[in-house]
Amino acid sequence: MRQPIQSYPPYPSQLYSPYPPYPPYSSAQRPVAPPIPVAQPVPIDPVKARRRWLRGTVTRHAGLIFAYQGVFMGVNVLASFVIGIILGLSGAAGRGTLTAESLSAALVQLTGVIMLLTVLGGMGFILPMRRRMIFRRDFWLGEPGHARMKPSWLLTFIILVMAIQTAIVLIQLGFSMFGTTLQSPTSDNISEASTNIWMWLYVGLAAPVAEELVFRGVLMRGLKPLGRNFAIVTSALMFGLFHDDVVQGLFAFGCGLLFGFVAMEYSLVWSIVLHVFNNAVLGGVLPWLAGLFGDAGDTAYTLGLLGVSIIGLIVVLVKYGGGLRAYRRVNRSAPGTYWGWTSPAFLIFVIVNVAITILSFVTAMMGV
Repeated sequence: MRQPIQSYPPYPSQLYSPYPPYPPYSSAQRPVAPPIPVAQPVPIDPVKARRRWLRGTVTRHAGLIFAYQGVFMGVNVLASFVIGIILGLSGAAGRGTLTAESLSAALVQLTGVIMLLTVLGGMGFILPMRRRMIFRRDFWLGEPGHARMKPSWLLTFIILVMAIQTAIVLIQLGFSMFGTTLQSPTSDNISEASTNIWMWLYVGLAAPVAEELVFRGVLMRGLKPLGRNFAIVTSALMFGLFHDDVVQGLFAFGCGLLFGFVAMEYSLVWSIVLHVFNNAVLGGVLPWLAGLFGDAGDTAYTLGLLGVSIIGLIVVLVKYGGGLRAYRRVNRSAPGTYWGWTSPAFLIFVIVNVAITILSFVTAMMGV
């Protein structure tokens, strides 16, 4: 028989009345925070941004060259001072009569040693600063795909070096026609001190290698991202100002343009070869050989240099002038690139070296 369903007593919770509803919060009880504003992009002027980048790039490299020049000059002064003291002590120990004139003459004869020490000091500064750049194969032998030097091109570049030298000679002759000798303190000092092997070693080898490494290697390579023409012109300008001499500076600027092109399109090794040829052969061996025959030899050398240079330059311009103009046009820097010359480091370098050059030139012209 089916049993009836048993009913259970209600659960105690069912005996309580339900919770009363809470009243809604009013705005006075719970203030609503204002919405977070959406960040708006700050407009960037592309012209100003590019100018900052140009100035920053030029500042890094021009500042390094200015620091190198400071070390270079500092080591030169220190080496001269130390060698002067050694000479003075040697004269005192030998109880010789070491006058100011004899000390100056001795220092002139040791100029080559002083300059070699100066170059070592400069290299001791620049090599650690740019070791990752310098100690690479492509730094010296050129980047992959660079042009190969041919004998005809090497002869062309030699003729151009001679043409630059001829242009400086003609400028000096032009001044002499008006009764004014265009003085070059640097050339005079080299002539006075070029009677020993140390000066020959400095002028013919150490200086070309160091200058090409610094100006065509470190400086021009660092400025290359700003354009090839800009890098070549800027490095040549700083190279000319570095000499602190009107005559030598003009010659160095012209050669800097040529050496810069060679280093850019071929390799740093070939620009070193041309620089060594200019210093050691055109500026050393050939004038020395001509000097063995007296004034007649000097005149013959000068006339020969003028003739070969002028004829060679005409041939080069006729044959390759169009190509050089095309190269300048293709590698023309973007508009506004020379705004990089407003870099503080570059301007300081220019102002300091122009001031030294003017002071040196004026004192030389006055015979002081």
